[in-house]
Amino acid sequence: MGLLWNILFWGAIIWMWTYHSKESRRREQSARRRNSGYFRDVILESFGKMLGFISKSDGRISENEVNVASKCLRSLGLSEEEYQVCVRAFNSVRAYSFSAFHDCASRFASIVADETRTLVYEMLWIVAAADGVLDANEDELLRRAVGPLKIDTLLYQYFKRTYFGGGGGSAGGRRSEESELERAYARLGCASSDSDDAVRAAYRKLAMRYHPDRLKAEGVPEGMIAQATRSMAEINAAWDVVRKVRRL
Repeated sequence: MGLLWNILFWGAIIWMWTYHSKESRRREQSARRRNSGYFRDVILESFGKMLGFISKSDGRISENEVNVASKCLRSLGLSEEEYQVCVRAFNSVRAYSFSAFHDCASRFASIVADETRTLVYEMLWIVAAADGVLDANEDELLRRAVGPLKIDTLLYQYFKRTYFGGGGGSAGGRRSEESELERAYARLGCASSDSDDAVRAAYRKLAMRYHPDRLKAEGVPEGMIAQATRSMAEINAAWDVVRKVRRL
């Protein structure tokens, strides 16, 4: 009898804990839906400002940086109103200040999931790579940004390798010299010397970060989901190349 009561007691505890967890998630999702306009504005303003900070961190804004920043915004499929929110936020940044960037990034990170933060962090790298050179201030901002954005510190090295080949020169200029396999390893953030298990783990980690389904409940613009879909396609293609070579 004692065993039966123990089973019933712990069964009730587990049921109550599960019910409470589901209710908490339901209330959180309901709150997000009610405040979707607020979340959207914070996301757009913060994103615009972060693009402004990375563009101005080297003390100048090149035409390429402005064009790439605008392209990043347009790629999100924003309405004209949403686009202008980002542009005003971008233009409100007068000079580079990591403390100001930190405040902006922290606010952004407080309301979006890891997948969205990773996607935005990659867009900062895309803008930094627009002029082909990684300036010292750009490098500092991108290295330290992992803190307020609350993302894996390994992503700094991953994107540096992807967009600058690990150094200060843009990887774009070396694309023709790289083999398809080398580009695939770079997209996965791996090296040919890594073990099969390490490469497989890197792919799975990226797949979790960029999977579009994980972004849909975050209140982010549809264009960000489209960007994640494109990134996911690149990651899958890179994995296919490496997998076939390694016969995994």
